[in-house]
Amino acid sequence: MAVNLDFLKPTSKQLVYDLVTVAGVDTSDWSNYSRPIPASNPKYCYNWSFEGVDRVVICLWFVEMKPDGESVVQRLNYREIAASPRKWKSNQRKRAAAMDHAIQLSKNKRWPIRVIVVDGSRRSDADDETRSRVERRMLDIESWHVAAYEDDGNCLLRRGAWPIAHETFTPAEILAAGTFNEGALEKAPTQMRDRSQRLRNLARSYFIEHSKDGRLRCTICAWAPPTVLKLSGPIVEIHHGVGISTYPEEGKALTFEEAIKHLTPFCPNCHRIVHAKSGGGMFTVEELRSVIGASE
Repeated sequence: MAVNLDFLKPTSKQLVYDLVTVAGVDTSDWSNYSRPIPASNPKYCYNWSFEGVDRVVICLWFVEMKPDGESVVQRLNYREIAASPRKWKSNQRKRAAAMDHAIQLSKNKRWPIRVIVVDGSRRSDADDETRSRVERRMLDIESWHVAAYEDDGNCLLRRGAWPIAHETFTPAEILAAGTFNEGALEKAPTQMRDRSQRLRNLARSYFIEHSKDGRLRCTICAWAPPTVLKLSGPIVEIHHGVGISTYPEEGKALTFEEAIKHLTPFCPNCHRIVHAKSGGGMFTVEELRSVIGASE
């Protein structure tokens, strides 16, 4: 039975800036603009695609989405638009080339595609006298992936996460692979957010004090390290419910009462799963409790 696409039809015109931010792509550079409204920065606000560090965001026309069984697909070729100077203006061809690059980046790195669904007056490729006009837009809650990409730029995008890849190798292929070099020291400049060790230690003490058996347990699966083991340090981790990447560059001063509201103890396994939600974002404690409880 074909899926009804009405749920993907936008009903309001949300800002591109807001949707890209919610999709998980950094928009801090949008503020490098002479006017006080980052969302109006012409360097970004007219783009059709946006690349992050682990995902891409692209704009897709609702009218070109097609049902495919229980899924939704869209066929497109933005490389062709980029190579058509007679039909498209230079800025449109530049955006089309960037769109094609974002799609290829997703394909090569298996990154999720977050889709901003746009609706309005869509110009025909054969009609170079008209221009598209977006009247409504929204962010699809599901990620998409590249189901097929051909050498000429024709591609098929499908709604849903990337399918799990299962690779198998023959003994001959394993032998042909030769040796693998691991452990080489590489130096690379990096920036990382500071996490207060003192806050985490206080949080562990707080959760131990409020536990039923005086042990630090995972909030999701209730696991705690065996007491007979002599451990070098704490195993149960402290999860930040509010991503510290959302804080200003200089950090954010919080009292313990403010901070503890967003901290939760998780075992390493559950902590990894919390942050492994397809398309970005985090699973809630309730979501994982229901699933993990059912699988035991």
